[in-house]
Amino acid sequence: MREAISAAAAPDDRRASSASYAHDLRAQLLSLEGQHHEAADALRLALATDEGNPYLLTRLGEEYSLVGDLTRAESELRRVVTLHPRYYPGRMMFARVLLEARRPARAQVQLRQAIRLKPREPEAYLLLAQLHLDAKANARAVGVVEQLAKALPGEISGFRRLGLALTERGDAARAQRMLSRALERDPGDVESLIALARLHEKAGRLQSAEDCFARALERDPDNAAMLDAAGRLALRLGSSVRARAYFDRLLANAGDPELAVQVALVFLSAHDSGSALEVLDAVRKGRGGSPRVSFSAGLVHERMQHFEQAATAYAEVPDSSSLADDARTRRGICLSRAGQHAEALKLLRASLSAYPGDTELEVQLARALERGGEPELAVATLREAMKREPRPDVLEALAATLKRQGRAAEALDVLRDAVARMPGDPAPRYVLATVLLQQGDEAGALSWMRSVLQVEPDHAPALNFIGYLLAQRGRDFAEAERLVRRALALRPDTGSFLDSLGWIHYRRGDYPRAVEALARAAELEPEEPVILDHLGDAYQRVSRPGEAADAWRRALELLARMPEAADPADQRALIERKLKLLPTDASGR
Repeated sequence: MREAISAAAAPDDRRASSASYAHDLRAQLLSLEGQHHEAADALRLALATDEGNPYLLTRLGEEYSLVGDLTRAESELRRVVTLHPRYYPGRMMFARVLLEARRPARAQVQLRQAIRLKPREPEAYLLLAQLHLDAKANARAVGVVEQLAKALPGEISGFRRLGLALTERGDAARAQRMLSRALERDPGDVESLIALARLHEKAGRLQSAEDCFARALERDPDNAAMLDAAGRLALRLGSSVRARAYFDRLLANAGDPELAVQVALVFLSAHDSGSALEVLDAVRKGRGGSPRVSFSAGLVHERMQHFEQAATAYAEVPDSSSLADDARTRRGICLSRAGQHAEALKLLRASLSAYPGDTELEVQLARALERGGEPELAVATLREAMKREPRPDVLEALAATLKRQGRAAEALDVLRDAVARMPGDPAPRYVLATVLLQQGDEAGALSWMRSVLQVEPDHAPALNFIGYLLAQRGRDFAEAERLVRRALALRPDTGSFLDSLGWIHYRRGDYPRAVEALARAAELEPEEPVILDHLGDAYQRVSRPGEAADAWRRALELLARMPEAADPADQRALIERKLKLLPTDASGR
């Protein structure tokens, strides 16, 4: 109580006298205009008629500091604290000038004096805490803020500001403690909740991070940054439902079709193609569509083997769009896959007319010709492309086309001729090895694939091929694992390589490690039936029949859409047999 009375008696509110008021007002106007030298002159005139006025002296010191004259600023402010030792604003301005002059010890003295004058005023505490932070004395800064909390029980700015500052400085433990203290006093403080969420996320406490964002959104439900962050966290936690709730609100508020594309990409990165498609299709049905939204929807539909829907989405891209050419090509490919051969060929030929000599387009045109019942024309198209530019993708397409037409020997001749013409190129050797394996020539496949490594020792697919083949045949697991791990070191997080590693573990009988590798492979390539088949086998071995059944059923769904992905050819029948052998409750019957 005595402190409160003393503070009230201090001349903190003393302003300029009536005699100097005009000069003070002019000084204020000049300062607002950035004319600080002129403002200082006006204040000196005010002090001529109001000598020793603490308010005017403090203002003069401030104007001097604004023009960088710290010596004169310090001189004027020293007069203030000498003549008026209980004048709080003078103490604070003096402390700020001393800090700017890099005299933290003297500034600290003035700040502690200011705290004694007004123990319930946060400003001095906060500046003193900042002083300690700048000196890397984080513990002392915490002590000052704790002192403020005792003096002013309902105040949270100290805890919040120190928590934010400590977060920036990487002192996560103290930052979390300060932010938690702020939230104890105001559970809905949005700034503290956001900062605490970021800390939790960085520490891997994803659920706690999402909870913080959810609490912050109760106060600020349309905050775009928080909705985006909460949606991403929900996805990382495996909840597409919660993620959709956050992202749907984000999109509804934004009204920006391009944002829908970004949200769809987030879902795709989480291997949730279905939700990505729902987001894009919802925008297409509304009024906020755009060429990029339609094109992106086409890509996702195509990825999910929805070829007719993909073609429809690509058709929405107008000719005036920069995406028009790509959309026309992709539409042609999808129509070919959907069995609409005449229209597909028309579109692909139009694309090739616009980009003559584009070998990728020639490969796609040849595949469409083959699907449309013109295999000879497909082969001729690819041979012509090979003459002009013997690229690996064209060679592989030619060999595959010949093999599908029952002309495997001719395919091998083409490949051997390519190896002879391009002895330093690993691509013909690689394709030759794959064709030999498809024909059942395991020894020849291994020999040619090893020759790939002689030409290019770091050829990751060849390393993986050999490793997987050795494991599949139950031969030399040590070498198989060494080769596949080398492939993964070259191309980390490659689903097919992780599948090989998991299969090596499986064939060795190390089923827990097989599950770990295969589950990660399935996350990376969720629409690869071979990986899902292997994962189901591994789950069954570790007595997780329900998850085995789920993996096998997903593999069957994919094989129904793309039977050409079966490996071996009777893979679908083999999976169905495995499902029938599961217990009734596990297989879902």
